[in-house]
Amino acid sequence: MLVDVLVVAAMQHELEGILTKLNEPVMVEGKQVVGTLVGVGKVVSALATQQAILTYQPKQVVLLGFGGAVDPNLEIGSAVIATKVVQYDLDLRRFGLGWGDTFSPEGTTTKGSLDLYAPPIEVFSPMVFGSADRFLLRSEREQHPELATELGIGLADMEGYSVALACRMHQLPCTLLRIVSDDAQGRRPKRFAVFAQQARQKLAQGLYSLLEEPSEKSPTNL
Repeated sequence: MLVDVLVVAAMQHELEGILTKLNEPVMVEGKQVVGTLVGVGKVVSALATQQAILTYQPKQVVLLGFGGAVDPNLEIGSAVIATKVVQYDLDLRRFGLGWGDTFSPEGTTTKGSLDLYAPPIEVFSPMVFGSADRFLLRSEREQHPELATELGIGLADMEGYSVALACRMHQLPCTLLRIVSDDAQGRRPKRFAVFAQQARQKLAQGLYSLLEEPSEKSPTNL
């Protein structure tokens, strides 16, 4: 099965209402689009994204969802697009690697930071995302200012790097769009259902803007 765009999200509430069907191609903005869920965390999302890419053979992949602010200027409901994503919970620097880098099966180095396809989209601010298998608490943000000062991370998530790495393996353009669900002070929406509905509307607008972009993109833009 061949589609133009594969849209992935960790959980149902991040994708609900944006696409009318999951795991079934639909036409959106003149392109064949399929949406699927990849689960929470780096391992499960990497495997699910890899399987979805093999199944649907897309030309482009888009991750939609929510995330936690590291940048204190971000507010609940802020819309952000990743220019780069960093795997910050893997640290092999004592072995001479960069922060987030790891050893590949071939004995080379798999980079812990990946540049992403991030065209200008109205209301979406460009930002570096950081991925880890943990929910980043306010206390942890305060204890580790180097996440922002050294890695430049503005928003934390749990799937961005994994999805981007799967795309890199297949030389596919990858875009990450997220809405801030908790700010750098640890504040969260008082009415999550209302927040989620408004967040999905912004994500839908961002997705439609991406779909209006030219379909041919160079893998070097990853």
